[in-house]
Amino acid sequence: MRTLELALSPPPASLIPSFKHSTTQSVGIDVKTTFDAQLLLRRPKHQSPEPVVVLQPHIAIDRPQIPIPRYSTSDILRIMDSLSLPGNEDLYSCLAKESTSECDQRGAYELTVHIMKSSVRPRTTFLNHLLLMHVSCGRLDTARQVFDRMPHRDFHSWAILILGYIEMGDFEEAALLFVSMLKHQNGASKITPWIMGCVLKASAMIRDLGLGQQVHGLCQKLGFIEEQDSCLSGSLIRFYGEFGCLEDANLVLHQLSNADTLVWAAKVSNDYREGEFQQVIRDFIEMGKHGVQKNALVFSSVLKASTWVSDGGRSGGGVHADAIKLGFDSDCLIRCRLIEMYGKYGKVKDAEKAFMSREDETNGSCWNAMVAGYMQNGCYIEAIKLLYQMKATGITVQDRLLNEVKLKPTFR
Repeated sequence: MRTLELALSPPPASLIPSFKHSTTQSVGIDVKTTFDAQLLLRRPKHQSPEPVVVLQPHIAIDRPQIPIPRYSTSDILRIMDSLSLPGNEDLYSCLAKESTSECDQRGAYELTVHIMKSSVRPRTTFLNHLLLMHVSCGRLDTARQVFDRMPHRDFHSWAILILGYIEMGDFEEAALLFVSMLKHQNGASKITPWIMGCVLKASAMIRDLGLGQQVHGLCQKLGFIEEQDSCLSGSLIRFYGEFGCLEDANLVLHQLSNADTLVWAAKVSNDYREGEFQQVIRDFIEMGKHGVQKNALVFSSVLKASTWVSDGGRSGGGVHADAIKLGFDSDCLIRCRLIEMYGKYGKVKDAEKAFMSREDETNGSCWNAMVAGYMQNGCYIEAIKLLYQMKATGITVQDRLLNEVKLKPTFR
């Protein structure tokens, strides 16, 4: 075996091992070869060099993306007519869903005409999809035509059209449809609580107390009140509050074993609307006793009521502490109510603290409330400075505040 000798200085004699000749022969090992194998390197076998691969940096080429053509319901119907393709209920259902999501009025109308000309005899469920499609597209007149031509109607057919009229603001027609549904629909057991809440809203808008009371009686008959439905109970409380019937509203509340935030918020709103400001404060305290979670609407109503309670702002201060505890003090609406409340009682420094805690610098509600608080307490110079800051920031100033500033000839 060929070896490459290393150019090393000879090792000391003490490091070179000595072997007896007899031992070497008995073992049969070439001592020189073994020793050379430990100190010498093997010559590597000849190998052809591998080609060097140079990696080129990837250069992104901006190519214009070709938009994928999107076909509307009208396009698909024209293709079907040109190819003489018959339609079926599944295909029409997909097209109706597409027109509903896109609010395609033209496609919805052409789809309805295409179905009427075809040999398909749609079922009630499919016709309900068509009703929903036209209502979603804002074509309530077409939906009413489809509804009137339906051979059979279920609860969903009536409910879709009733909600459509409520959405369009035609509350009287929605109420008439509900009465017609009770006459023509077999079995009122299929009626759900949420449609009752919608009809109560319509009854309040058309100022029909009798209809709302009949709806309330029907809810009791169907067992909706015993089911402790908070949405329906809240709708009943708001309905009676619109007519000033606080006793009936409180009766609904007392029938509930576990009233939640939605129900209490409706009661607080009713009491504030009727000027029962002290009762609003008591409602707020009762919510805390029953462990009911409070929301921003409740805090806003209670803070507004506290400005009319002659206690020097003590009630409002307690509500403020509760708002800080629950993290509502950073809400813009709550801060505005706090500024108004403290300004009413002459606590300008507290109003300034609530104003300075704002996070949104561009919200004009708190700025206008602070200007009004300054002027209410005779701090006209501070009000003028704040008005200049509002102008520099681009915040709109209320006209009544500008007019009030112009009427003040002197400043403190």
